[in-house]
Amino acid sequence: MPAASVKNVKNVKNSGKPKNIKNNKNIKNIRNYEKSKNQIKVRKAGAGIKNLWLAVFVIAVVFAVFLFFANKYFFKIKNINIGENDKYSYDDINRILESNGVFAGEELYGIDVKKIKSDIKDSLTYVENVSISRIPPSTININVKTEEGFFGINIGGDYYIISQKFRVIDKIKVVDAVISESEFEPPGGIITLMTDSVKKCYLGEKIEFSDDDIYDFLKDIVIFFNETNENKDDESYKGNMLTAINNIDITNKFKVVMNYSDKFLVKFGIFENISSKILNSFEIINKLPEHAEGIIDLTEGKTASFKYDSNVAKLYKSGKNNYN
Repeated sequence: MPAASVKNVKNVKNSGKPKNIKNNKNIKNIRNYEKSKNQIKVRKAGAGIKNLWLAVFVIAVVFAVFLFFANKYFFKIKNINIGENDKYSYDDINRILESNGVFAGEELYGIDVKKIKSDIKDSLTYVENVSISRIPPSTININVKTEEGFFGINIGGDYYIISQKFRVIDKIKVVDAVISESEFEPPGGIITLMTDSVKKCYLGEKIEFSDDDIYDFLKDIVIFFNETNENKDDESYKGNMLTAINNIDITNKFKVVMNYSDKFLVKFGIFENISSKILNSFEIINKLPEHAEGIIDLTEGKTASFKYDSNVAKLYKSGKNNYN
């Protein structure tokens, strides 16, 4: 190969190499400088974060000390406001507050709000919800929401009152040395249930039945009651009649019987379509003479019949009838 060609090949091989080694060193120095500069920034950022956390800690300590002395010497209870409710008086609720150390002059933020709420709900069983707010520097506002009794049930000589949400809210002693179960008069506006399917019934807890169909049946009655109350301005309002229901025998879910105002026994038959059956019974009652007493039979669904019987309600109430 000619010498010139060999020289050219050598030049080609060397053409990819840097021509100035000093430039490589400068690049390296620049990179080292940038790296050192970034490390300084990181250290400064870390120091800034530490200073920030230290500042936050100091502020928190100062604030905590302020609250401690403010609560001890400035935030003192002067006003205890208890909202009105449908069941319990101011004194009923205030006794529980006092048992928890809520007095005028006590520390506003020294009371155990969670425990007070729990004690109120445990002691006053009609209470569904409790709200407690502290308004600095010296006021406590307490409001309770109560439930109303809707259903009732006799179990073992005690009468349990059940809310629309199926929570047991009261327990009344029925059987004692003076009164028998048949002589007991339930509170007004309560629909007494007759059933042997109660699985669990404890004060303050939800009642449980061994048959889920009973829940569905009772829920339909609650829905029907609330709907009629919402439409009470309508001519078809039947809410006042619904409150006249004394009891419903659901011992046999295929032979449901209702006692209306100790005047009429209404035989519904099966659980199904209870709302329409109740409405039908009301329409029949409205058409009967005021002195009428007897049995309304709706077991056939579309057709209804009425039989006069002045003793049927008394026999039913005493448990000595064969109509269910």
